[in-house]
Amino acid sequence: MPKRGSGTTESFWLWTGDTEYEGQLLRVTGIKVLARVRRCGIAGSCTFVPLDLNERTRHLHKKIGFGQSPGILAGSLMEFRVAALQPSRVPHFEMTLAGCFWPVADVHLEALSELGSNEALRYLQKNSSRAFSPSKMRTG
Repeated sequence: MPKRGSGTTESFWLWTGDTEYEGQLLRVTGIKVLARVRRCGIAGSCTFVPLDLNERTRHLHKKIGFGQSPGILAGSLMEFRVAALQPSRVPHFEMTLAGCFWPVADVHLEALSELGSNEALRYLQKNSSRAFSPSKMRTG
């Protein structure tokens, strides 16, 4: 599904406040996403991100992060929650992740645009748009 006429896979980006991830979108089904990712680097905070896959899954499952992909919501900013991680079989990527997304609600966009990255993520953790999202949405 994420492949377009050019035969290339759509990119995928996720930021959790601790770590930035980049990768490839593998599949989108409703609000569920499967993507192959690798860490880009550590963000400004000094929060420890577990290297053990089980601990990292628990750590990421507690958070809502920012995500973006041209193949989801026409590239709009979205909230993303990781549900599961597996080691990637592809050498250029650390893991394959599964999770759910929902668009950032219009009522939050102005407030988020006035905040720095870490403040925006804290705001998002407290004011999730999930309650505003329809149960069925277009993903393309």
